[in-house]
Amino acid sequence: MSPTRLLLLLLPLLTLSLLQPASAVLCHPEDKEVLLRIKSALKNPSLLASWKPDVDCCDWDCVVCDCLVCDSKSHRVIALYFMQDDLPGQIPSAIGDLTYLQNLALLELPNLSGPIPKSFTKLKYLQYLTLGSLNLTGPIPSFLGQLKNLTDLVLFFNKLTGSIPDSLSTIPGLSAIFLDHNQLTGKIPASLANLKDNGLNLVLSHNHLSGEIPATFAGVDFVRLDLSRNKLQGDASLVFGRSKKSTYDIDISWNEFEFNLSKAEFSKNLAYLDMNHNKIYGSIPKALKSVRSLNVSYNRLCGEIPVGGRLQSFNYTAYFHNRCLCGAPLASCK
Repeated sequence: MSPTRLLLLLLPLLTLSLLQPASAVLCHPEDKEVLLRIKSALKNPSLLASWKPDVDCCDWDCVVCDCLVCDSKSHRVIALYFMQDDLPGQIPSAIGDLTYLQNLALLELPNLSGPIPKSFTKLKYLQYLTLGSLNLTGPIPSFLGQLKNLTDLVLFFNKLTGSIPDSLSTIPGLSAIFLDHNQLTGKIPASLANLKDNGLNLVLSHNHLSGEIPATFAGVDFVRLDLSRNKLQGDASLVFGRSKKSTYDIDISWNEFEFNLSKAEFSKNLAYLDMNHNKIYGSIPKALKSVRSLNVSYNRLCGEIPVGGRLQSFNYTAYFHNRCLCGAPLASCK
């Protein structure tokens, strides 16, 4: 995982850490008991050596305490993060008993396996759920739809199978869905378009998804959309559009999309576009002169590459292996 991506995932935790009071405050005894059960379930790993019964659990590593919603004067555990370790076994179901948890991040723990515990449905305040680069198996459970305060769902780099549950579309504030690098199958749920007002970041790359892009996506102004390296077919041009002012980054590469690029419309705000390894035909429209990064290689495009903007600044590999594209940086048109 890139340092930039890791930093973006950790920002909510870093913010919470800054909010944690400097003075010692005894954490809630119920939370302390739950944390000790979590430690026991993980076979008392060295990562949790600071988790000692005679020490305030708000001072333990991997724990953040605070409370804005508690009736009690005690601080409650609102963030738990285990990262880059060899923790064994499965995700402890006891985590679901940290009832005020807002941020849970389990990241780069390759020996942590099994399913996502159903006990997570008790985390009614949870906003950020990161279970990334683990060894999780089984389906993405539909019960995640019960986490109505969730804004970010990150499940990348696992071995999750089955389809993407429709229930995710019932989470009103969900704005980031990262399910890439799994073994997911089936169609992309049309219901995900219900999240269109959230500034949606949807990353489904490196799976086995099939079928066409849902027609409902024509009405979604994605911030980022990555469908690369799947088995998707049909007309992907519906994800573009002149009126989609928020759409910044689109990657539909390594699929089986087939449409006329000449007829597609693009927003001036689109900066990154990757469409390589598809069956796209037609010519490159002048509207793409403003993109910062472009790859249309390994398609069926023809005609002259429009002159102007950044199109001549890209390496020839952004254009090669097309039917009859010509003009700089490729060979001149005859």
